Amino acid sequence: MSQLPPWATYIHHDSSEVFLSEIAPRIGDVITVSIRLPSDADLRALYLRSRPDGEWKRIRMALDSRQGWYDIWSAELPITMVHNNYCFHFLTADGSFYFNQGGLSPIDSPDWFSFTVLGDYDPPAWVREQVFYQIFPERFANGDPSNDRRAGEPTLMGKPTLKREWDERPQPYPESRTVEFFGGDLQGITRNLDYLTDLGVTALYICPIFDAETNHFYDIRNFDQVAASLGGNKALADLRHELSQRGMKLILDITPNHIGFHHPWYVDARQNPAADSADFFFRDTDTGAVEYWLGVPVIVKLNYNSQKLRDRMYRADDSAMRKWLRPPYSIDGYRLDVANMTGNYRRTQCGSDVWREMRAAIKAENPDAYMMGEFFQDSSPHLQGDQLDASMNYQGFNTPVRRWLGKGDLGVADEQPFGDPNPLPTESLALQWRQYLTAIPYIIALQQFNQIGSHDIDRILRVVGGDTALVKAGLALLMAFPGAPCLYYADEVGLDGGRDPDNRRPMPWDAALWDHDLRRYHQRLIAIRCNSHALQHGGFQILHAAGDLVAFMRQSRRELIVIAVWRGADNMAETAIDAKLANLQDGDSLTDLLIGERYTVSAGALPLSGLAHGQALLLRLDA
Repeated sequence: MSQLPPWATYIHHDSSEVFLSEIAPRIGDVITVSIRLPSDADLRALYLRSRPDGEWKRIRMALDSRQGWYDIWSAELPITMVHNNYCFHFLTADGSFYFNQGGLSPIDSPDWFSFTVLGDYDPPAWVREQVFYQIFPERFANGDPSNDRRAGEPTLMGKPTLKREWDERPQPYPESRTVEFFGGDLQGITRNLDYLTDLGVTALYICPIFDAETNHFYDIRNFDQVAASLGGNKALADLRHELSQRGMKLILDITPNHIGFHHPWYVDARQNPAADSADFFFRDTDTGAVEYWLGVPVIVKLNYNSQKLRDRMYRADDSAMRKWLRPPYSIDGYRLDVANMTGNYRRTQCGSDVWREMRAAIKAENPDAYMMGEFFQDSSPHLQGDQLDASMNYQGFNTPVRRWLGKGDLGVADEQPFGDPNPLPTESLALQWRQYLTAIPYIIALQQFNQIGSHDIDRILRVVGGDTALVKAGLALLMAFPGAPCLYYADEVGLDGGRDPDNRRPMPWDAALWDHDLRRYHQRLIAIRCNSHALQHGGFQILHAAGDLVAFMRQSRRELIVIAVWRGADNMAETAIDAKLANLQDGDSLTDLLIGERYTVSAGALPLSGLAHGQALLLRLDA
C-alpha cells in the first residue's frame, strides 16, 4: 500500500459555500467545485470524479488561485441528478490517491464516503440561523391555573391524577405513573416570551401538546385538539401570534409511530373488528391481540401498511399533520417522535416510504417546513435529501460531547451493564464527529438538530457532576458545531436533574435560585451564534484533537472562526495549533468573541497557552 505523501494532512474540502459556488443547485446547473492543497504538493494531475447515471466521469481540474500556504484547484461540475456524488483523484510521483470525506487514501473507497451535492433540494434554510429552546410544556410555566388538572381525576386506565406544587420535584415513575401534574401550559409560555427573547433564543421546540392522559402527552388521543390543561387550540393560536410578532419560529412534537390507548381509532378497532380503523394496528398472529409500542400498554403501535392510516395521518387534505401547518397556528415544522421505529415492525419495514410521502404532504403545505426526527441511533439513511431534513443528532453530536465532558454514556445513565464510565478520548470525539458528518450531505449537516440536553436524558449539569465550567464548555461546542443548536429549558439557569422524570423538574422562576453567571454566558454565546455567518453557514475542519483540547474551524465566505475548548482539570500548558491547517499566516490576529482577547499567529503556529478548566475560545480572524 502506498504511503501517504507528507502534505496529505493539509488537503481540505467540504461541501460548504467556501468550496462550492452553489450549495443548493438546480438540476441542469453547472457549479464550480474547488479544493485546497499545499502549494508544495508534488502533483502531476488532479481530477474531479463524479458518477452521472452510475458511470464514472473524470474532469481535469486546473489551478485557480493561490491563497497563503495553498493552491486552489477548481473544475466545473454539471448537476444532472438528485444525488451528485464526487471525490478527487490525485496523480503524484508516488502513485494514485483519492480524497473523499474520509480523507486522502491510496484506495478507491465506496461511494458512501464521497462528497454529495443535492440537485433540486430545497432546504429549510432558515433553520441554520436559529437558536432553538426546547420546552416540556407541563413544567415551564403556569399561565392559567384555572385549566390545571385536579387531584384525584381518574386517568391512565383509572390511576388518579396527582396535583403537585411548583417547587416540588417529580416523583419516580413507580409512584407517579406519569399522571402527576404541576400546571404548566401554553399560556405560561406566551407570558414568558420576554424572558426567552432576553435570553436570545429565536425558535421554540415544544414537546407534545395534543389531548392525552399523561403529563408527557406522548399518548395522544386526539390529534385535532390541543389538551385543555395546556390551554386548548386558542392558546396555541395566541402563542403563534405572539411568536410571529417577535419573528420567532415554532415546531411541535407529534407521534406518527403510535397513539394513546383511548384514541378513537384504537377504541373503535378494539370494539369492532370491522371498524374503519381496524387495519391501523399490528396484531399478534396467534392471539389477535393488538401490539403495543415496546410493550407499553397505554401506547399503541401504528401500522403503515394501512393506506387509510397514511391518509388520516398526513396525506389527506384534512389529515392530522396538515392542519397545524395552516393559520391560525402556522407552525414551522415537526419533531417526529420515535422516528427510528415509525413504519417499522418485524417484516414491515416501510419507514423510508412513510417519510418520503410525509415529506411531500408537509412541503405541499409549507415548502419551508422543518421535518426533524428523533433518532438515538444512526439516522443517516434518512438524511439524503428525500426524507427528513434533520434528526435529533444524538450520535453525531450530543452523545459523544456528553461522553467527552463527563459520564454521558447512555448505558451508564440507565445503569446498564454495557455502560462505559470512562471519558471519551478527544481523538475519539473527533472521529465520531467526522464519521457522522461523512455519512450525510453537508447541506443537511447545517440543519441537523444539536443539543447537549433533552427531556429524555440526564441534565447536562448532572452529567458533569455539577461542574458549571464544563457546562460552559459543552455550550460553546453546541453553538459552534454545524447544525441548529437547541437548549433544554432551565439548563441556562443551572437546573439539575437525573434520570427521567427528574430531568423534567419545573422551571424555577425565583431568580434567587438561578446561576446568573451561567445564564449570562448563555446570552453571550447565543448572541455570538446569531451574529456569526461562519457558525451558521460555514464549513468544518478539525484542527486539533489530542489530550484534553479539541479545536476546529468554521469558515464561510465572510468569516473565519477557530473554536478551541479545554476540558483539562488544570490550566492548559503552552499549546499551539498548526496555523497552516487553517491557512493562517504569521502576523494574522484573531479576537476571542467571548472576552475580547487577541491572539497572534507566529512562526506558523497559533499559541493557545493558559486556558482555564472548561474554557472555550471563539477566535475570529480580524479583517
